[in-house]
Amino acid sequence: MVMAVKKWRGKWVVDFIVDGKRIRRVSPVQTKRGAKAYEVELRLELTSTTPEPSTAPAAEVPTLAEFAPEWMRTSVRVHNKPSEQDRKSRTLRNHLVPFFGKRRLDQITQRDVETFRAQQLSQGLAVNTVNRHLAALARLMRCAVDWGVIREMPTIRMMRKQVEPTEWLRPDESERLLDATKAMNLRWFTFFYVALRTGLRKGEIFGLHWSEIDLERRRLTVRYTVWMGQLGTPKNGKSREVPIAADLVDVLSAWRERTPGELVFPSRKGQPVYGQAIANQALDRALKRAGLRRIRFHDLRHTFASQLVLRGCSLKVVQQLMGHHSVTMTERYAHVGDDQLVEAVQALVVDKGEDEST
Repeated sequence: MVMAVKKWRGKWVVDFIVDGKRIRRVSPVQTKRGAKAYEVELRLELTSTTPEPSTAPAAEVPTLAEFAPEWMRTSVRVHNKPSEQDRKSRTLRNHLVPFFGKRRLDQITQRDVETFRAQQLSQGLAVNTVNRHLAALARLMRCAVDWGVIREMPTIRMMRKQVEPTEWLRPDESERLLDATKAMNLRWFTFFYVALRTGLRKGEIFGLHWSEIDLERRRLTVRYTVWMGQLGTPKNGKSREVPIAADLVDVLSAWRERTPGELVFPSRKGQPVYGQAIANQALDRALKRAGLRRIRFHDLRHTFASQLVLRGCSLKVVQQLMGHHSVTMTERYAHVGDDQLVEAVQALVVDKGEDEST
């Protein structure tokens, strides 16, 4: 579905066609992000199936397609960050409404949920992806119960989460990547250096301000993340302080001379970047130049954590540096230190030539 959001006479408007009829309305929220969310709500409202006339009471339970816009407007947009709002909008539009949209909320059964799950898996979607769709459905249904729209909801069980393999670069590979990037572009060299030495998420790096970096104390504070050109709070909603090594201090000092504005990595207009795919593209070019396998940008974060564990850092410390809500998230890196465990056990073996009496 093509988004139709634009500026018209100085205001953000949505402009699209439904069933041959052109819809053009001014967005109640005058930002590009707000207009996009408004368009999703309008499309859901205008494409909802009108119930057949019946003798049911006036307060008939709405279908999922009818209830979804109110849920988005009253609950999701109030309680969720912009990135999560967008994710739920796409989940509704592409998955939940096509399958459940014509069903009344009180007619959605356990069997319907199981059928939906089976269909999603048969389409090749990953277990974790299907779980996110089920979680969105569960929150929508729970909201309907809390608001008194329905009395009860079917049990929606999540599947056992799949542990995705963690990809990361060895220390020598990290250096090869940085060398290749430095020969290409100083901006991306600095950007990847920050990622590899701090473990910050991509949006968090784009959200860094110079006022949050203390080069003398060798510390930086993560207060923001950037999503679609908008500054928001980091994941888990908490800021955190991360120490920075001396080599990164030197790299940032050199970059500071080239960026006089507030943001460390601004757009060309000095604003927070809108599209972050440019970082992925730059990483692909650098990996190719370095002769390394292709990895995702988020794998640089995995690299930071894995290399810390490799050097004997405790999982509790890694958890704090990564900003994980619980150590369970950090335990995925425990396997990295397996070789060290073997060496530790081997150290207990008494050399045959050594005097065991001592």
